[in-house]
Amino acid sequence: MCERIPAVSARWLDRVRRLLSWSWFPWATIALALVLVSPCLVAGLVADDYIHILRLSPDAGMEGFDRAPLDLFTFASGEEAQRRSLMEEGLFAWWTTEDFQLAFWRPLSSATHVLDHVLWPRSALLKHAHSMVWFGALLIVLALVYRRFHVPWVAHLALLLYALDDARGFVLSFVANRNALIAAVLALGALVAHDRWRRAGWTVGSWLAPVLLGLGLLAGESALAVTGYLFAHAVFLDTGSLWRRLSRLWPYAVVSVTWMTAYRLLGYGTRGSGIYVNPLDEPGRFLGALIERAPVLLLAQAGGFVSDLWLVIPPRAHLVVHGVALVTLVLAGWLLWPLWRRDPLARFWTLGLLLAAVPISATFPMDRLLVFVGVGAMALVAELLARALGSDGAAPPTRRLALRTTAVALVGVHLVLAPLVLPLRTLTVRFINAFAARATEAIPEGEAVRQKTLVVLRAPADGSVGYTLVERAALGVPRPERLRLLASGLGAVQVTRLDERTLRVRPAYGFCSTEGERMVRGLSRPFRRGDEVRLSDLQVLVTAVNAEGRALEAVFRFERPLEDPCLLWLSWRGAGLAPFSPPPVGAGHTLGPLRLGPALRGP
Repeated sequence: MCERIPAVSARWLDRVRRLLSWSWFPWATIALALVLVSPCLVAGLVADDYIHILRLSPDAGMEGFDRAPLDLFTFASGEEAQRRSLMEEGLFAWWTTEDFQLAFWRPLSSATHVLDHVLWPRSALLKHAHSMVWFGALLIVLALVYRRFHVPWVAHLALLLYALDDARGFVLSFVANRNALIAAVLALGALVAHDRWRRAGWTVGSWLAPVLLGLGLLAGESALAVTGYLFAHAVFLDTGSLWRRLSRLWPYAVVSVTWMTAYRLLGYGTRGSGIYVNPLDEPGRFLGALIERAPVLLLAQAGGFVSDLWLVIPPRAHLVVHGVALVTLVLAGWLLWPLWRRDPLARFWTLGLLLAAVPISATFPMDRLLVFVGVGAMALVAELLARALGSDGAAPPTRRLALRTTAVALVGVHLVLAPLVLPLRTLTVRFINAFAARATEAIPEGEAVRQKTLVVLRAPADGSVGYTLVERAALGVPRPERLRLLASGLGAVQVTRLDERTLRVRPAYGFCSTEGERMVRGLSRPFRRGDEVRLSDLQVLVTAVNAEGRALEAVFRFERPLEDPCLLWLSWRGAGLAPFSPPPVGAGHTLGPLRLGPALRGP
């Protein structure tokens, strides 16, 4: 019986290889992937999608968002006039730092949204279908990438792993995230052209590859990640001395530096945010973010964590996630060590994916950032599975057992679980919209609301209420004249009425206590006791701060009595916003901690 097992295994392996070697297998994979992501067609629009609609309209309908068809990804220009306008509207909270900037230069991606607006301005379904076309194009280019480096059956396996990865779900769910797909199509095309130039003598690739990289950068900053693979290609796959190999990368350096220089001269970039870190302006802070975020992203790509949860899990759980990430990376290194020693291709993919994780660490971890990291990761997984399927009698028994156990786990995670989860993750935006509708249903929709100032005492985060104004403006639905969010976070909040027009608010953990609340003001922009923020109808005075410069307490003085009918008071309670009554003069009230469970159960 034992003697027959190797023969049976060999026959089974041969069948697997023959199936994966089928010339039509990549097209079958792409078709299957498109079917699995097709639920995104009914996902709808959310957040930045509505900002795009405003900026594509002749009359934006929201002061602060001017018409800018090819500049759709400038959310905060850094100009004082725009910041003040959006603070007056209420999209930016009162704690927004004076120099806050969130502006991305993506004219090619913006052009695709202009096309949407011209051809099907009111059809979210067709906008998602447009994104699916780019996803299909990405998989075609990726098939070419893998075939450049692997035998057909391994290349097709790597493509299957990538195409069915559930990390692609949110990318397809969020129309505004199409830029990641476009950037990947162009940048990976540059990798194909470069490899054909260097290893097949295709001289056209020597100029086509830098051109494609430049176009990719004009689609999205994420295209910069491919330079990690180009560097790894020069180190491990090219020929000649190391200096000679690296010197051949000068066209890509010129393109990258030129793009970066233009980027800054044109006024694009990020500044003042606690979520986005500009590596050029804050190298020390970026290094800290890289150390914190890169392991989380790599663990997510391995299938051990959904990095979208990073901002919502308790800080103590961060240590657990980092611990699991460290163990996972050490185990991966131990399993891959024999492959690294004898196969330069494995070293190429490993270095490439590690370098690709660097630029995406400039913002908070999310699986939708793994478009480029997944390219190398899935090639390595395919190589590991190919090695586990083969017979490696020279390996120690412990390593063989660990390799085969890991192979079973990888198949279970990436070829069984991921395809089942992928369709659900393409509906992420639909779930977000259901949550938002449940959370903000207390805001009236009639014409009378246009004369109201919506005062929200506290919400889980500024985006949980602020984007409601944007959506209503884009859809032409009546919205409050302005929004005033006093505090955010999940902790308890102490409220004291000082006089007819004044409240003192003290959150248990202070303002902006978690990373998710620091979009518009990071710890690098501290408050000082006595700082004032003046809006047209509200004065905010910071009365207490902690050692790291976060406001602990603030006094809010309105221009009207708090009982004025023009003020619509709400506060988060249970599943969403609910009416709130300010306490009598001289009295106080404590709102208990929030639990998001009731709201999440609503959808």
